[in-house]
Amino acid sequence: MRLLAIVIGSIYLLLPELALGQAPLQARVVDARTLEPLPYASVAAVKAGQGVITNEEGIFRIPSVGEADTLAFSYLGYQPLRIAAAQVRALDEVRMKPSTTELSAVQVVGRNDALYDLVIACGKHLRHGGRYAGKTYYQLATRTMDLPVEQVECFYNGSFNGADIEALDLKQGRIGLLPVHGRYMVNLNTSRAFMLLHPAERNSAFPATPLQYRSRKALRRAYDLTVVSITAAPEERYQVRFTPKDTGGAWFSGDLWLGSATATVRSMELNCVHCTRHPFLPMGTEDELRNVSLHYRETFSILEGRPVINTVAMEYSYTYHTGAGSARLAARDPAFRNDWKFQTTGILHLYAPGEKFILPLFRYDAGQTDYRKVLSMPYDSAFWATAPSLVQTERQRQDETLFAAEGLLLGNRQLEPTVRNRGGFFESNYAFWSADKRICLKNMLDSAAYAPPQAHADGATATANQLHLEVQLYLNVDRTPEGYRTFSATVFDGFRSYCHLVDKRKADLLLNLFFDLCEIERRRMQAALDVPGLTLDRIRAIHAGAERAMDQRTGTFLKETHYGADPEAMKRWNDRVRQQLGVDNLKIFGVADGDG
Repeated sequence: MRLLAIVIGSIYLLLPELALGQAPLQARVVDARTLEPLPYASVAAVKAGQGVITNEEGIFRIPSVGEADTLAFSYLGYQPLRIAAAQVRALDEVRMKPSTTELSAVQVVGRNDALYDLVIACGKHLRHGGRYAGKTYYQLATRTMDLPVEQVECFYNGSFNGADIEALDLKQGRIGLLPVHGRYMVNLNTSRAFMLLHPAERNSAFPATPLQYRSRKALRRAYDLTVVSITAAPEERYQVRFTPKDTGGAWFSGDLWLGSATATVRSMELNCVHCTRHPFLPMGTEDELRNVSLHYRETFSILEGRPVINTVAMEYSYTYHTGAGSARLAARDPAFRNDWKFQTTGILHLYAPGEKFILPLFRYDAGQTDYRKVLSMPYDSAFWATAPSLVQTERQRQDETLFAAEGLLLGNRQLEPTVRNRGGFFESNYAFWSADKRICLKNMLDSAAYAPPQAHADGATATANQLHLEVQLYLNVDRTPEGYRTFSATVFDGFRSYCHLVDKRKADLLLNLFFDLCEIERRRMQAALDVPGLTLDRIRAIHAGAERAMDQRTGTFLKETHYGADPEAMKRWNDRVRQQLGVDNLKIFGVADGDG
């Protein structure tokens, strides 16, 4: 049985090295009075113009920062702080002071209509905030019975409109899973929950917020508002607590931090216990999600004079109740449970506003979820070594070890077509070329293009409608200070391929010679891409040319071999592959020379 929900995650980010002579810097951000860590505090290198956030233990790490740079720290409810990078390196700890509050102003503002008008104005501002984009990091962690069951880490090109997330286009991703009593927790579209919450718009996926209301009268009917505090510096900012008059689970309670002069939302916290409106769905039609509780937090930074999303954090918990359809599982498994309690924490961080990744050159099958896209991605070790990533806590390191030993690592260096326990849902329809592994079409896939073959008199010649094979040249491109870095892989596309040849041994031989010829073209492409000084347009042109050459080469191969039926032609093509790749398919598949 697989359990399904939509989830999100937690993070701390790094930046790639920007210049020679700089050094990594790691430190911890804490409350100046209590010395407690400040999780997800924002840290920006002022000269570099990009930022990171701290992890759940308040730790951040910048892999390359100049000694003359300045680090700017910000955290909700605390005074902003700027410190020289050299001083932070010497201290290893940054202490932030809580903001001051003017209580007398609180008593006045909390009783008049201006407060309701301010909230309505702030909601209007969010709805007209305008569009922006940037590099976005996302991670989740889900646990049950104090065991990690899922961890997702993804990079996206994020598209935003005010407080709304309009699109998340996947750059790279990896997933860790651990079965509990033989069952996996599977979140088919990891970023969907973030995109469904529109804080300043009415929607059916989440409880309502005060920012969604357009009139003071309607807002008063739905919510009681109270000013908790007013911060005077660096700008006058109200902390407004909102309490719904209907506690039935369709309205959020929480706090808003509002800039009074500009009518802008600087942060919000939303809470709902026993939510009746949420976007999470069970896998089984008879299963239920019970006792759903949700905590949501969104913070904004200022870009070109307007607020833009900085971090979106979500925590939620629920009890997954299996329905009557699980009775047979319960009868077979003494450890079977009808109720599973899950806790998910996560965060999405727009860490480079205005910048975008170059998305991989690869054609995904229509409608694929993030899970399927991750399964289709060859592991690009250089990307993960240099991209912003998490400073792991000790618990996270232990979790990853557990995933590797007893579960699954998808989109990871350990991902191979033969990894144990990858059957069923986790079985990919893509195969990555490897000299050590050969492919086969496990199932003879049906196709509308298939028609009964018209065999020749000797019955030896195959026809084109018995066979359709597609391979893609996956290409990931990243900007670096030195130019562009490229990573490529040859990917067999099982979504679009089918084979109806009768002799399975000869069919497998044909498939692998076809795949090997594609790999030869990839190597030629990669050699052309390794030439220094290429422009992005030239890189794209080389990739497109390589795919055309691959199609021409494989088309010639199929025609000359009569779709595998001509043994002499198969031997000639096998010799070419053996000379260039060192792979002897005739020997591997036990097809003797001249075997017709």
